Amino acid sequence: MHLHHQLQSALSPAYTLIKKISRQASKIQGSLRVIAYHDIPLSQRDSLVIQLKWIKAQWNIVTPSQFEFMIRGDEPIIGDNVLITFDDGFISNRFIADEILNPMDIKAIFFVVSDFVSIKNSKQAQQFVANNIIPNSNIDNIPENFINMQWHDLEVLLDYGHIIGSHTKNHSRLDSTISDDSLKDQLFISGDTLSKRLGVNIDHFAYTFGDIDSFSEAALKMAKKRYKFIYSGIRGDNAKNISSYSIKRDSAAFQLPNNQYKLFSNKLLGSFLDGFADFRYKKQRFKIDSWTT
Repeated sequence: MHLHHQLQSALSPAYTLIKKISRQASKIQGSLRVIAYHDIPLSQRDSLVIQLKWIKAQWNIVTPSQFEFMIRGDEPIIGDNVLITFDDGFISNRFIADEILNPMDIKAIFFVVSDFVSIKNSKQAQQFVANNIIPNSNIDNIPENFINMQWHDLEVLLDYGHIIGSHTKNHSRLDSTISDDSLKDQLFISGDTLSKRLGVNIDHFAYTFGDIDSFSEAALKMAKKRYKFIYSGIRGDNAKNISSYSIKRDSAAFQLPNNQYKLFSNKLLGSFLDGFADFRYKKQRFKIDSWTT
């Protein structure tokens, strides 16, 4: 864990108290955060159960439908609310839904890469990860568990009541250097392929890599033509500046040198959800919000 994360965890209780006092003084009714998970390795599943139980005790975990109403301003945001999401479409997400989310009655959004879903061979899936999801990696450095959910897995998730969202066609970075034709492929073909194969509307989109430099105003404006809800990886409280086209998300894990994901401690994740690190993303939030107008 980084030194600033250790310091953040240590100061978290004091910040949480300050937040409560500030909210009472400003008469803010609540918060609306989004948590972003990725692959959950087998060694981390017990930790995820503990974390989700802890989150459930502290915050109101909303369904995707409830989130839609809140982010559009159709339902008041009262109390501390969080939406659970997963990126990339790793097979571990199916196991997490089967073994953890369903028994806990948690509904989530799974953002998947349409080309990744279509791969049927595990080695090809790992090579796709090395080429696209962790660009310029060697397949020897890709964990064996980094394989994909396939179409039948997505159908099961839908049967469970979860939502499928687009995460581009092949996990391309949608920055200012990408051409309009490539943007259309990544945004329109991805969503349309998912919709056609699954027989549902694909209204949610999360751009890849999540930071402000991996997206652009042109990409957002084109995405608005296809999707109703657009998600970043920029930390922030969506109750403070509601826009369904620049939804902020809090990452819940970091990657180890072997590329496996490791969950943040509950205390550290709680500090992020309380907004402890939001100031560091102020410029990114302002920039992506300016693109929505």
